[in-house]
Amino acid sequence: MDTDMEKDTETPDLLLLPAPVAALPVPVSRMPTVPQLAVALGGLALVFALSYFPIQAKKEGAKAEATAPSPRADEPAAEADAFKDIDITARAAYVWDIKNQKALYNKNAGKQLPLASLTKLMTALIAYEHLDAENRVAITTEALLEEGDSMFSGGEIFTMHDLANFTLITSSNDGAYALAAATGAALASSQNPTDAFINTMNAKAEELGLSQSYFTNPTGLDVDGTQSGSYGSARDMAFLMEYLALAHPEILEGTKAVHSTIYSQEGAALQAVNTNERIADIPGLIGSKTGFTRLAGGNLVIAYDAGLNRPIVIAVLGSTREGRFSDVTTLIDATSRALTNR
Repeated sequence: MDTDMEKDTETPDLLLLPAPVAALPVPVSRMPTVPQLAVALGGLALVFALSYFPIQAKKEGAKAEATAPSPRADEPAAEADAFKDIDITARAAYVWDIKNQKALYNKNAGKQLPLASLTKLMTALIAYEHLDAENRVAITTEALLEEGDSMFSGGEIFTMHDLANFTLITSSNDGAYALAAATGAALASSQNPTDAFINTMNAKAEELGLSQSYFTNPTGLDVDGTQSGSYGSARDMAFLMEYLALAHPEILEGTKAVHSTIYSQEGAALQAVNTNERIADIPGLIGSKTGFTRLAGGNLVIAYDAGLNRPIVIAVLGSTREGRFSDVTTLIDATSRALTNR
């Protein structure tokens, strides 16, 4: 739960001034002498200084507070009116302005929910950080046992880059498992490769500050009827997408395509169709990933350029299979109004 920190306020100490000295009698016929004028002026200066310094100190304190760096702003300000009357199905949503590092919209953004195939964004990231793009990855028998059929054949070999693209575009579970097994084998020879991979996923989540995220498999598939394969928040997924867009844009490049073709090392062609059915309707798209399981419902995270180099990330969790797309469209429209009305 998000909590607001309240600043302590203190009452300033009272300043004790010295009691006034009794004035010496001045002859009527004489003006004050220079030494007397000096004493009087000195007294006035003392009184002025004592009253000025606490005020100045307050001003300096306020100035320091105003110029201190602020953390990521999580509460919308001027843009809030553009989102006031929107209606979305998602249980949680987050609209993140990368350029200005602040939220434009927040609905239960810190709530921990099942991630489904948004997990594969982290899977691809770990593969890219520990394998070369041209490393060969085999489709193992264990990978083919994963739910879903991506039309792979056992023993087929793909480059890591092509397999990661295919996995993100089509949300392939066997592709994700094969990537995890190959990367895990490179990470730790003495440990189960998949376990080594999952440990690295969780370590990366901690490194990126994804405080609500943890992973138990590389696919996001539900473990059973009550436990998801991974959990996280809409805020976490927005920040993960931000990291990919800024640090590893090559990972997201393939997700912008409606259709794509990859080739195995043996020359077999596989057709990839994007699971984001609204991909062509998002102008300036930077990257996209869908997710859906029975426990998670419909999830979707996108990054796009709202215009004039203004990258925005939108994440929705816990919607429906179709509702995730209309939710994101609603949030894109509201974001456009917010940025136009500023």
